Amino acid sequence: MRRILVGYDGSAGGRRALTRAIADAQEAHAHITVLSVFNVPLEPDAPRNFGTLDDISDNEGARLSAPQDVVAQLTDARDQLAKAGLRGDLMWAAGPPADVIVETARGARADVIVVGEHHHGFLARAFGADVGAAVQREASCEVVLA
Repeated sequence: MRRILVGYDGSAGGRRALTRAIADAQEAHAHITVLSVFNVPLEPDAPRNFGTLDDISDNEGARLSAPQDVVAQLTDARDQLAKAGLRGDLMWAAGPPADVIVETARGARADVIVVGEHHHGFLARAFGADVGAAVQREASCEVVLA
């Protein structure tokens, strides 16, 4: 069975990607996974060695819960899938979006990644803000920019 991973962030590009992934999943009877990435500058699973001992939370080392923006994005994606008569996996992760998308696709053995195309200027591309281009460079499967 064909596996589609779609990066969804609720933006216009993300909506195009989800629409495209839904159409592809319906046509190919494929399994779809929707991934929402919370962009954080620090590695969320790495120990945080700063502050005093009194600053350590009782939840240190516990699994992080999804931020509200991510919950809203995945709820929207779930609703769009349901409208199309599809069920899929909904997941989230924290980290640099392009890296997380590519790693998740590898782990899920995705045949195709669908991400929204955002029109960035030269400076944004130079500083790594073009997630679609980074996913295309790093992915070991087909990448569709919607």
